[in-house]
Amino acid sequence: MRQWGEQWITRLDELGMPLYVSDDAEKYIRIENYANQYPEISSIRYYSTAGEPALTDLPHQENENVPRLAPHVLDDLASATSERSTHLIERIGHEQPLLRISKPIWTESLSTDGLLDFDLTDESAVTRTLVGFVELTLDYTSYRTSLSKYFLLGGIGCLLALLLLTSASWYVYRRALLPLSQLQSSLEELAKGHTDIKVEASGHTEIKAVADALNTTIAALNERDKKLWNMANHDPLTGLVNRHRFEELFKEELDGIALHETTSALLFLDLDQFKYVNDTVGHAAGDRLLKDVARRLENIVGETGVVSRFGGDEFLVLISDIDRDDIEAICQQFVQNLREHIFLENGESFAVSCSVGATIVDKTGGSHTDLLAQADLACFQAKALGRNRVQLYEASETGLRRMAIELSWSQKIKAALRDNLFVLHYQPIVDIYTGEAVLYEGLIRMQGEHGELIPPSAFLPAATRFGLMTQIDEWVIRNAIKDLGEYRARYGDIRFSLNVSGSFFASQKFVHSILNSLEREGVPLEAVVLEITEQVAVASSGGADQRMAELVQQGLKFAIDDFGAGYSSYNYLKTLPVNYIKIDGSFIKELAGDEVDRAIVDSICQIAKATGKKTVAEHVQDYDTMEILRSLGVDYAQSYLLGTPSETLEQEPAQVYSPSETKKTSRTA
Repeated sequence: MRQWGEQWITRLDELGMPLYVSDDAEKYIRIENYANQYPEISSIRYYSTAGEPALTDLPHQENENVPRLAPHVLDDLASATSERSTHLIERIGHEQPLLRISKPIWTESLSTDGLLDFDLTDESAVTRTLVGFVELTLDYTSYRTSLSKYFLLGGIGCLLALLLLTSASWYVYRRALLPLSQLQSSLEELAKGHTDIKVEASGHTEIKAVADALNTTIAALNERDKKLWNMANHDPLTGLVNRHRFEELFKEELDGIALHETTSALLFLDLDQFKYVNDTVGHAAGDRLLKDVARRLENIVGETGVVSRFGGDEFLVLISDIDRDDIEAICQQFVQNLREHIFLENGESFAVSCSVGATIVDKTGGSHTDLLAQADLACFQAKALGRNRVQLYEASETGLRRMAIELSWSQKIKAALRDNLFVLHYQPIVDIYTGEAVLYEGLIRMQGEHGELIPPSAFLPAATRFGLMTQIDEWVIRNAIKDLGEYRARYGDIRFSLNVSGSFFASQKFVHSILNSLEREGVPLEAVVLEITEQVAVASSGGADQRMAELVQQGLKFAIDDFGAGYSSYNYLKTLPVNYIKIDGSFIKELAGDEVDRAIVDSICQIAKATGKKTVAEHVQDYDTMEILRSLGVDYAQSYLLGTPSETLEQEPAQVYSPSETKKTSRTA
């Protein structure tokens, strides 16, 4: 506006000159035509040198909002300078802002008329005279209105552009980012262990491929978790729920009974002829018999309860919401169904029967351990009364006393585990020819209230009955391997033989627990022999050799304990990767006077040699028996005669020959 105003007032200076020096009739028209070209021009005023209006007929001359130039302003314009470019710019008005530009009007004349001697550089030859003033007022309200209009239109345009950009961004998000966000949320859930999700994805092919891969992974994880859960909660042979899972379900049943005041029944079932089947046609046939029995029990129970394999040939059955009067009838149904079942194997038929103990489960029945003990006691009574029958638990004085004793032992065992009241003693297993200790068997004892040592025969039956054997085995493994590490640091190549129960051997943490203890104490695997009974090996069946082979490949060794007292099947000795066969002491005690025992021991030694296994004779009571064992080819012996269990290791060789013998033989083990 300033620049335009300066241009316009300069032009008006030129156009207004005739107002002062001539009577040109067109002078108003020229000024008005020029002013009309620019709507920004609000008014034009010409003043005389005295400050009076020089024109009265110019339409643009008067504007009520524009005061006339004050005399002192005119004086300033006249006296400031004589140059044409001199002008005054000021803002006037508030409600309607105006810009006023004022300028003096000068005329110029030559002071001489000599043309030949005229000098253009001589300023004194030109005379300048002030003839008046011109005032130009510019109104830029229209610009402000237009600017506001443009701002409004621009704001609307920006808003529309923003909405368009938002829509485009949302489309891009839906197209690209949203599938990634869905993948992120799915991955977060998966990282938390939640596998009950399905990844939904759309958009690019790559994202769909990632989603498909995640869904495949989730499906594999769910399948793996399902298999692990089944393995942890079901018996691998029969597919029935195992003891651990049964106890969980039983506790849930007790909670429901307390809430709804219903009545259930707990049955303890034991097969009567299972051992005979195993001894006659082998453990593989026994496994098939257990599977048959499991299916029959499930068919009888149906949807009204749950069947569990308690261990070996024992089963637990929980029947929900049953009247007291119907309990004995359904127990008889179990007995009758199995009695009618004829098991066929290799052309031989075997009659199957069972003994059933039952107890009523209601809100007054006690804890789950009490009820298990009651059913177990009732089954024991059924077997004592001739087997193949049903016995309901009755709270007799004898039964209550026996159950109280067993519960008392279970509490003592838990206290011993909690307060570390168990003690390990070690008995040497010696070379039958040199007396040198080749192994030391770890034997557990419990400290009594007065410091006395309680033998395992007193508390292990209760531990087995109440499911505490796994915890005891873990304690033995952990502490024995710790002792072994210390003894090996002191004495060199010392090796331990440790017993493990069937429940621990069948558990999922069996291998992990042993390997962790060995690694923690820095003990090599070949320094440990694990003893399992025939019953444990046979009951584990197909899984036993795989579980054992996993450790044997790494250097661990196994021994079959009490061989001959159980199934006495030589067949599985060919497949089970055991290194030692411990001959049960019942064949050793009367070895000197019993030809049958001698024949049995001889056959065991022959099989052991043929399969590359070492033999250990248990409970050797005299030196005559030692001599017979040497003649039969037995490798090692273990008994109080050769070394008593002690908290410290006996390092001196045991006496393996009679003191009266003058000639001793030796042999390298």
